[in-house]
Amino acid sequence: MITMARFPMFPALLALHVLSVVAWVGGMGFVTTVVLPALARLPAAERIPAFLEIERRFGLQARIWVLVAGATGGAMLARLPLLALVGTSHGLWVDGMIAFWAFFMLLLFVLEPLFLHRRLRERGARDGEATRRLLLRGHIVLLAIAILVVVGAVLGAQGVG
Repeated sequence: MITMARFPMFPALLALHVLSVVAWVGGMGFVTTVVLPALARLPAAERIPAFLEIERRFGLQARIWVLVAGATGGAMLARLPLLALVGTSHGLWVDGMIAFWAFFMLLLFVLEPLFLHRRLRERGARDGEATRRLLLRGHIVLLAIAILVVVGAVLGAQGVG
């Protein structure tokens, strides 16, 4: 068992980790349940440009929160006896957090800047509504996975499962 005397930074790291996940996943939830549905009210040609402008503003915040979640999660993983759980049936919650974080690192720092935004602009110029619906479906899937990972992490950290 890790005691506070052996890991005095744990409460601060945990609080910052939870805050970063709340901001990251909460923002993703807002985009999924409010922004993307609201874009349907715009003319089709304006939907994807509007989404990209909103995403540009939130994207910077999301990148920061994903980096903070990774740094704090990595620091806790290094100090807590969790590494032994990685790759085991008892550590699926740890694996889920790491996999979800790694996917978003790839998405936010590699895929979006290199080609996803360009493809969205091109596809959106051809059919803004179909592109908005595709984005909405993708965001719904990502939000559902995020919720499963968060619930699994909370339960796993409490020894459930």
